Amino acid sequence: QYETCRRLLAEELGVEPAQETTRLYEQIRSGKLKTLVPSPTLPPDLTARLPLFLEEEPPRVEMPVFVARERELAQLGGLLDLALAGQGRVVFVTGEAGSGKTALIQEFSRRAQDAHTDLIVANGNCNAYTGIGDPYLPFREILELLTGDVEARWAAGAITREHASRLWNTLPQAAQALVDAGPDLIDTFVPRAALLQRATTCAPGRADWLTRLDELVERKPTGPGTPSPQQSDLFEQYTRVLQALTQRGPLLLVVDDLQWADLGSISLLFHLGRHLAGSRILIVGAYRPEEVAIGRDGERHPLEPVVNEFQRDFGDITTHLGQAESRDFIEAFLDSEPNRLGLPFREMLYQQTHGHPLFTVELLRGLQEREDLVRDEEGRWVEGPTLNWETLPARVEAVIAERIGRLAQPLQAALRAASVEGETFTAEVVARVRATDEREMLELLSGELDRRHRLIRAHSILRMDGQLLSCYRFRHILFQRYLYSSLDEVERVHLHEQVGTALEGLYGAQHQAAAIAVQLALHFQEARTTEKAIHYLQQAGDKSLELSAYQEAIAHLTAGLDLLMSLPDSPERAEQELALQISLGMGWKGSIPGPEGERAFTRARELCQQTGKTTQLCRAVGELSIFPYVRADHQTARELGEEALSLAQQAGDPLLVALGHWHLGYISFALGDYTTARAHLEQVISFYAPQDHHHSLVFLRGSDAGVSALAYDACCLWCLGYPEQAFKRSQEALALARELDHAFSLADVLCFGGCLFNRMRRDAQALKDDAEELTRLSEGMGFSSFFGTGICYWGEALAMLGQLQEGIKQIREGLADRHSMGARCYSSGILGALAEAQAMAGQPGEGLTTLEEALALVEETDERHWEAELYRLRAELLLMQGDDAEAERSLHKAIEVARRQQAKSWELRATVTLCRLLQKQGKREEARQLLSEIYGWFTEGFDTPDLKEAKALLDQLS
Repeated sequence: QYETCRRLLAEELGVEPAQETTRLYEQIRSGKLKTLVPSPTLPPDLTARLPLFLEEEPPRVEMPVFVARERELAQLGGLLDLALAGQGRVVFVTGEAGSGKTALIQEFSRRAQDAHTDLIVANGNCNAYTGIGDPYLPFREILELLTGDVEARWAAGAITREHASRLWNTLPQAAQALVDAGPDLIDTFVPRAALLQRATTCAPGRADWLTRLDELVERKPTGPGTPSPQQSDLFEQYTRVLQALTQRGPLLLVVDDLQWADLGSISLLFHLGRHLAGSRILIVGAYRPEEVAIGRDGERHPLEPVVNEFQRDFGDITTHLGQAESRDFIEAFLDSEPNRLGLPFREMLYQQTHGHPLFTVELLRGLQEREDLVRDEEGRWVEGPTLNWETLPARVEAVIAERIGRLAQPLQAALRAASVEGETFTAEVVARVRATDEREMLELLSGELDRRHRLIRAHSILRMDGQLLSCYRFRHILFQRYLYSSLDEVERVHLHEQVGTALEGLYGAQHQAAAIAVQLALHFQEARTTEKAIHYLQQAGDKSLELSAYQEAIAHLTAGLDLLMSLPDSPERAEQELALQISLGMGWKGSIPGPEGERAFTRARELCQQTGKTTQLCRAVGELSIFPYVRADHQTARELGEEALSLAQQAGDPLLVALGHWHLGYISFALGDYTTARAHLEQVISFYAPQDHHHSLVFLRGSDAGVSALAYDACCLWCLGYPEQAFKRSQEALALARELDHAFSLADVLCFGGCLFNRMRRDAQALKDDAEELTRLSEGMGFSSFFGTGICYWGEALAMLGQLQEGIKQIREGLADRHSMGARCYSSGILGALAEAQAMAGQPGEGLTTLEEALALVEETDERHWEAELYRLRAELLLMQGDDAEAERSLHKAIEVARRQQAKSWELRATVTLCRLLQKQGKREEARQLLSEIYGWFTEGFDTPDLKEAKALLDQLS
């Protein structure tokens, strides 16, 4: 494989492999390569007991003919070798429809498993019809396989015994990894009931890992009110689970038809690709570049920038299936069976198909079915007497039409019904739609359409409440698309309704039907059965929210609302709209906080008032208060917060009451009303018990308001003059946030209990550490609302540590990022940090201009948290310019503001600056009295920088 790749590089690019690649090849050949994660011998506790179905006679597994493409196989093999050596990566196989992408990957996977006995292969497919709206579909399929969900594919003959056994034997390690590193993946990516059932079958005796899995599932909350994990948490946990599995053996993960992937799957693929360094994982994705180039919904296809980024990281990672080996393919495919087909036939076949694999295969099958190709007495294929190249179809679509047109009418009718369900379809559904006995339908599908005509293949067998569901898949989606496009509008509407109704009947119970809500919504939308379509769009949207797949949730819920508006106004419609608007608001809030989310919650508020839903009204109003708060419209935010608290008290819901106090707590803090803020925050803190309330708070608003209250309380305590209590509260908040391990809640606490707290107490190194953590966490998790703020704080810390130009640059960049999202809260304080950095860089004039902007923002927004410090900083800069009189006035203003706020720490700092000025003016006694009075108020924190500085100055003045 190395020599093949080396030759290709020399022939096509005129270059030799890099030194690192050559050195790695020599290590592999000499057996001296040390893998980063060796494959250890597993302890008995992690061995698996084979299920009975794998001990039975194996079903027939079709081994498709695969020819040519040796160069592409060698290229993929070389990339697998790098992954086996710890250089994990993502690679892509591209080509137009029918070019053989799937066949190439299947053959590569088969050969790879033969060559590497510890390699685990799992694949997932994106769906042309539901994929864009079915969050993480291919990665759910992959994780289900890695946790032993193989019986359905084994029973259908879709995988070999060896492949199924390897996946089953991975179950103990996978279950342990889920418990240790991926608890949120249970029920989001892997259904708990099926997982526990497989685990119980698999475990030898009462294995420790099974006990721990049982305990996790037992304490994991379910049902309405269960909090949804953040998308970033799911991505991190999925990555950690895969990395844990490589301790057993390397992984080859395949994601097919990425052109139809949902945004969440593409984002997860990107996350995995960025975290594969040092791991033995190769991810192979396949897609059609012409469909990606078209884009999606009028915008750039989300896969395109991901591929570009991976190419920058890994180099040339794409294997494109063009027509370079088209003649070789024709020769090899013809000679895969005995024949006497000479050069003229081969040349005409090439002229007809240009070596397009699907076109070639289907045209030959058509020739055989029409007896234009026949077998001679020795069983070899020869040209028949009726062969006429002029009458053969010129395009692959025409070949498909001709092949299907020769089928008996019952077969065509079954395929048309199947095409409505999608590329993968259910025999029992087709039987119900066609009013045919299920056994007869199975014989028709497996016998005629699979083995004889080779238009479909068995895919999997499921059991649903005692009912077997037999799943088949069209051998190529072009078959399904041709059949579906042949239906007129009336046929489509009726068949979609029949298919949807059949699926509802087969899946029965509400929770089981919810598992296919995306499919049911699609069928009933196409069937124009509006009420059912809305019902399943709501289910699909809520399920997407549970998976933190916000864009998919928004799409489903918006579609539901659009349909709902076509129904006549009624109390039932109002209640349905309320549920949709609340969910839509949460979707926008999780995606990009902005006007769309605010509109959804505003409408939800109106509907609550119409329908008298007090609890939901309280929630809607509370969420609405966040939007003006972010814009620094704090008076509006406070009014909404007060309304939310009043509603919660009327409803008698203690959790909503706590949330109401929390809203008013952080709003009062921004207004500089620290005593009021503390009064509200103390209500939250006295109520809050993490073990009881964390999950419910996360569900209600996306983060833990209890731990957030601790962080804000730390800031209030510092401002009010209790620095030691404030420090303890800050440490308590940070420790609890890390223990809870909820990323968004940690970001919230890092922002306020870490960064803001440390910038107030002027601890540059602590500020830098917290700002770096906040920025990296926000970038990795996609927390746009915290990312720009983290950059600002990081820049301020750099300036405090002497890196002035870099600090100023970062503060400006962070401010621009925040303003681009409409975030103005706390901007006045950040402008103060910029002004201070400008002054330190010898630019007091620019600093004063920046402070004027900050103080104007204070008056405009009434955000007075940093007001006293802004006036003190203004005085410092005026003193640098020699304007002592204006500086003194500014310092008196700072002290006046601090006293009004009862903010003793701000008052102390402004008084120290004023007393230094009075000392310079010879007014030592006046300075001593002023400073003695404020210093004497404090009862703690005498080893903090501010109080030590005040004590030193007081000693000088005395």
